[in-house]
Amino acid sequence: MSNTQQQYEQRLQRYARLIHAPDQRGLIAKLQTFRSFLEKQREMGDRLWKIEPLLMYLLPSLEVDLHLTIAKFFEDDGYGIDRFLGFSLSNYRTIQWEAGHIPTEVLRGQQQALAAHRDAIASIKGRRNKVYAHMDKEYQDAPEKAFEDYPLAENDVIELAQRLIDIVGTHQRGLGIPVSFHLAEFFHISVDNMVRNLETGRRHNFPDQDMS
Repeated sequence: MSNTQQQYEQRLQRYARLIHAPDQRGLIAKLQTFRSFLEKQREMGDRLWKIEPLLMYLLPSLEVDLHLTIAKFFEDDGYGIDRFLGFSLSNYRTIQWEAGHIPTEVLRGQQQALAAHRDAIASIKGRRNKVYAHMDKEYQDAPEKAFEDYPLAENDVIELAQRLIDIVGTHQRGLGIPVSFHLAEFFHISVDNMVRNLETGRRHNFPDQDMS
């Protein structure tokens, strides 16, 4: 194996660990948990908070955790995924997939796809650097201003996370590495079961509460 091929596969493994970790650290687990709770909130509205008021506080925490994990893919230490794609494109004659040289059209398509999320990436990094990692002086008295300076829609976060999963999955499959996304389904079902069980418990423990 050439040194270039080794570097390529090692860097890919780093991203794969961030995505597929089977515990709470994995992007798939975080994305699907957040997405499923968000779907429940949109479906049920304020009734979700009546079932369990604590969820009103937990959902924003899940979102922040998702932001921090996504930000790891865009570190400025030379290991960002945009650098990875540039490295792969510069060395496409050396990097081998199972079917031959890594396809340049795939790499360019992935670069363009990431570029379409540049505003979301900038906002995630901005929030991470200015608020989550440490509170910048300019936001200490008005932390909500950081969210105005770095606007970010929930759907933009979800779409970017899914894009990262798709990109890494494409490279893994190109190398012949089997990729399973059943973990996402597990977390979706788990959130559904959790909300159903919470509602059953709430109705049992507080039979007179208005749940409408």
